[in-house]
Amino acid sequence: MRVISPDETINIAVRYYHNGHMEQSERLCRELLQSEHDYPKAFHLLGAIAYQKKQYNTAIELIKKAIAGDRRIPQFYNTLGAAFRAVGKFEEAIIAYQQAISIKPDYAEAYNNMGNAFLSQRRYVDAVEKYNQAVVLNPGDVEAYNSMAIALQYQGKYSAAIEACNRALSLKPDYAQAYNTIASVMLKKGCHDEAIDNYKRALSLKPDYAEAHTNLGIAQLLNGRFEEGWSEYKWRLNINNAINLYNQLPCWDGSPFVGKRLLVRYEQGYGDNIQFIRYLPMVKSRGGTVICQMLRPLTGLFRGFPGIDELIDCALNNQDEVFYDFYVSLMELPGIFGTTLETIPGMVPYLHADPVKAEQWRKKLAGTGFKVGIVWAGKPVHTEDSNRSCQLKQFVPLSKIPGVRLYGLQKGEAAGQVKDLFGIISVINLADELNDFTDTAGVIENLDLIISVDTAVLHLAGAMGKPAWAVLPFTPDWRWMLTRQDSPWYPTMRLFRQEELTQWGAVFERIGRELKILAGKDKSET
Repeated sequence: MRVISPDETINIAVRYYHNGHMEQSERLCRELLQSEHDYPKAFHLLGAIAYQKKQYNTAIELIKKAIAGDRRIPQFYNTLGAAFRAVGKFEEAIIAYQQAISIKPDYAEAYNNMGNAFLSQRRYVDAVEKYNQAVVLNPGDVEAYNSMAIALQYQGKYSAAIEACNRALSLKPDYAQAYNTIASVMLKKGCHDEAIDNYKRALSLKPDYAEAHTNLGIAQLLNGRFEEGWSEYKWRLNINNAINLYNQLPCWDGSPFVGKRLLVRYEQGYGDNIQFIRYLPMVKSRGGTVICQMLRPLTGLFRGFPGIDELIDCALNNQDEVFYDFYVSLMELPGIFGTTLETIPGMVPYLHADPVKAEQWRKKLAGTGFKVGIVWAGKPVHTEDSNRSCQLKQFVPLSKIPGVRLYGLQKGEAAGQVKDLFGIISVINLADELNDFTDTAGVIENLDLIISVDTAVLHLAGAMGKPAWAVLPFTPDWRWMLTRQDSPWYPTMRLFRQEELTQWGAVFERIGRELKILAGKDKSET
């Protein structure tokens, strides 16, 4: 009987792997390592299997063992890069891809993957460069063309992005991902009907394409088509299983749950949760105990909120101790309740400042003048942050209006722009004194107006029923819809929109004129 060599064994294991038979592949690798204790290809294949199982840290350790056994194989570094990228270690991923390319200079896949790592870091110029190198080496790589289009889109190079998508479609006419990308470019350009048509084209080719369904929902919600939009937007829960972490128990469908326990889970950013917490009293009216799992910086703000029986901090490691019968994501509630433009729960205020903190801030902010809180940037990790955020310098003319006093409520790195404009803009920076949203609410309670880009502070001001002016990009987030100067979500809010892509000048000119009138009126009344 012929003895099968280690190389033959690993080749069989690789075939099992590529055919989706992971258990058989893993079994052969482990059997091989019992006799060949340091066989690098077995460690690498086990690492690839761990990667497919989303066991990324295990994958990294196994692939490092493979590399320790043989540093000459470029595929090892390519797989290591993928595992590093999956855990957010983008610099380590890039180094791994560079090592792969140093061994195999014509390694198109590694160039493409390095482009993906740059894309994750929002280094769009570097990403496009690597995608270009990938398609030069592999002109038939439709995924590289599509990824290139995404990077170009984020740079505002819409024509080049469409061209890259069309190149992909010339190679693969049924490539749904390219239609999805074209649609997203059209949406940013303000071509809403074309965007919806292209999302639907993508779905005609790939009916279970969760990202295209989600994007179609966003486009429909942006256009005020709520009934269609909520249904499509629900598909976001299927993207990489990002939200469905509790699917061992049934998801709540809005039915009465008297005598049962429902977990309502936070979703997305701070502003999203501030906007949709308004639905909790409606949820409570359907029955039993409502448990709200929330982001830590919001727990103080939401403590005692009507409809919440138990408020738990998502950062605490006690989730397994929480018993519940059903779960639901907070942002599913508008769809569950069949929300239309006419039935948005618009009663404000529904959030309030803590009286003690409000009094503390009243004393700190004592003085004359029309007091305006400003925010000029959102979180940099947001995919649309470069689109929605502006620079503090845009607010300079507002600081020159007689009687106006500006207070910076900006947090994060962007708050440093106050120092950069020292002597140019008059603004009292409160960033270091705002520890959580209860502090921010205390400040807002004592201001006359909030002027903010699309951030959580804007949502908080609206939820508190305070006068607020939203500074919005040409194509805003779906909740602000199109053309409206008001918001059905926040009755005390006015919307100031870009009329041209990326152009903030005209927006702030309008804001300046309106603020001068408002501040002058306030002065005349005092």
